[in-house]
Amino acid sequence: MAKTQSKPSSASSARSVQEDGVMIVLEKPAGLKNVALPPDAAIAIVSKSGTTLQKLRQRHKKLFGYQVRYFSKTRTAKPTVVNKAAFEPDARALAVLQGVRIAQEDLRRSGGAYDLEQVRTLMRGISRQAIDKRVQEGSLLAVPGPSNHRSYPTLQFNLDGSVVDGLKAIQEALPTDNPWTVLNFLAQPDDRLNGRKPIDLLKEGKVQLVVEAARRMAQQGA
Repeated sequence: MAKTQSKPSSASSARSVQEDGVMIVLEKPAGLKNVALPPDAAIAIVSKSGTTLQKLRQRHKKLFGYQVRYFSKTRTAKPTVVNKAAFEPDARALAVLQGVRIAQEDLRRSGGAYDLEQVRTLMRGISRQAIDKRVQEGSLLAVPGPSNHRSYPTLQFNLDGSVVDGLKAIQEALPTDNPWTVLNFLAQPDDRLNGRKPIDLLKEGKVQLVVEAARRMAQQGA
């Protein structure tokens, strides 16, 4: 903040100067008697050196005025080219992000995920094209993994390596095709199923119960 020896209100005039230094605001500008100045105008001598101004004032006694020291902190802020606020996610976007984080935690707690080659081994050497087809039709669940490679949650596989029945019907009944939301539905205890996890009921062969829970979820919008 600018400091003055007198008339502190004039310190704001230093803010337009782009370098650190000192200036003398002249009360009686010599040599400008015939110049019509606005009543609020101020004339100043500016220098980076306070010593230089002091010597100048000693040599020229007519330079009556007061000294103002100003600093770079008082510079007028330069307009920013990039509007940073435009890049901040809104509440809806943050909710989506939080949903993915929760689903990733569901994935960790439910046993993680297999990569493509591991799934091919479990499914007796099935081709990549066949796996892609099953993902597209909804009978196999895949989520984006590291480096955006597909990962296949382990919770959807039975102990013998087969995929649980009913995944396609469940994905068709849910109100979204977001794989993280599907995973969250399968892994979380559901009040519509008396607090049981849908995936556990699927492994017991109770597909229709889980499908009905998925449909009610769609109807309730939750």
